[in-house]
Amino acid sequence: QTIVEGEVGRIYAEKYLRGHKSVDTAPTTVVEFEVPRALWDTLFNMQHKAEDGAVSHGLGDKGGKGLPLFNAALCNGEATWRIVLVKRPVAAKRR
Repeated sequence: QTIVEGEVGRIYAEKYLRGHKSVDTAPTTVVEFEVPRALWDTLFNMQHKAEDGAVSHGLGDKGGKGLPLFNAALCNGEATWRIVLVKRPVAAKRR
């Protein structure tokens, strides 16, 4: 679970769904979040790294461990989300 900011971040995230970057998981969806700037600053002060021109924050235990803060913002309505891209499986050909 990685978060990135803005248009550069969106392009970076979509690379995984479009096959331009690989990862050992099977990502299927790009979700756009709007969060308060204070939360964003807190998360990125905890941990961040540059990747392909974007700056990312890993929410999980291997990254910045900010998932509890992020989830709290979702639960209390401070953060909102929308699905912006879904990778659909290739349909099997009929015989």
